[in-house]
Amino acid sequence: MRNIKSLFIIIIFTTSLSACKIDFEGDIYTSDLMDVLENRSQIDIPMLVSFQVSSCDEDLYDLHSTLSDYFLEYSYIGCEVGNDFMSYVTSRVRVPINSSQDDFENTDSLIGYLVQEFDDGIYVYTMLNQLSFDMLSNYVESQTFQSLDLSESSLIVNVHNDLRYLNLSVFPGFVDGDPTVFIEDYEMEKRDILTILNSDSSAAHLQIYGWSPIFYIQNNVI
Repeated sequence: MRNIKSLFIIIIFTTSLSACKIDFEGDIYTSDLMDVLENRSQIDIPMLVSFQVSSCDEDLYDLHSTLSDYFLEYSYIGCEVGNDFMSYVTSRVRVPINSSQDDFENTDSLIGYLVQEFDDGIYVYTMLNQLSFDMLSNYVESQTFQSLDLSESSLIVNVHNDLRYLNLSVFPGFVDGDPTVFIEDYEMEKRDILTILNSDSSAAHLQIYGWSPIFYIQNNVI
């Protein structure tokens, strides 16, 4: 009985020290990508961020104050229990789309998007400010004894095609709920929407290297 009780305590303690999760869901319009490329400018777009907390009943003021420093804009929406029975604070933020990595790193945003043109197409990446991520992770660990980890995070991008017909090539992950293991091509008519969810490996790559490819628009149909 004592061994069973000790094992139960260890399981509870291990669970309490598991990594803290943060999810992102952004909306990208193809016309914004073209504007950023053509004008070498920055466009700020809305994103939903869900941050795991121990309970929705806890005092969240300090958390909101801290998170607001990591995005261009920050607005709290609410707190609720997710499908995994964990509590999540959801906020609406704004993040940048940039055409150069240097421009992104000069923003105050934890996360954003990079668009660049190559011979075969226009590539779009998720970008992570690694210095900001490390600072936020240190804050989380000091408050909860949990590390902040993207390897199990959901990074969702809803691609809205508000231009004419185009071909989109999506890197492995999930597209409209269907899993992919190779780069897959999709035809998009005007006003079509494609929902892309990252793979675990792309989220881990983002955390380690600060960038991860999402999709590219084939140049032969631009």
